[in-house]
Amino acid sequence: MKFSMLNLLAGRRHQFGALMLMRGETFLETIDEGGMAAFVLIRGSAAVSRQRVGAQAGLHLTPRLGEPVVLTNPGTYCVVAKEHVIGLRLLRMGDAP
Repeated sequence: MKFSMLNLLAGRRHQFGALMLMRGETFLETIDEGGMAAFVLIRGSAAVSRQRVGAQAGLHLTPRLGEPVVLTNPGTYCVVAKEHVIGLRLLRMGDAP
């Protein structure tokens, strides 16, 4: 996967922002083919999960504070706040034209 700091600074195919959720609130992140998302929690706790089609949750993790979580497989991920969450979010769009 190619990653260019110049593209990040210019805002091409990248979104950089805050992740702020109240307790119990959910956030859906959809990753396209060739894309990726990264979260870093600064405060609070959350759970990240992804459901496979017609099956139980295919991924379920609880990120630690300050440690980045990188999601690279295409699909829709659900972030659920267990406590009030403040964090950073980086999304790289896929290479599709």
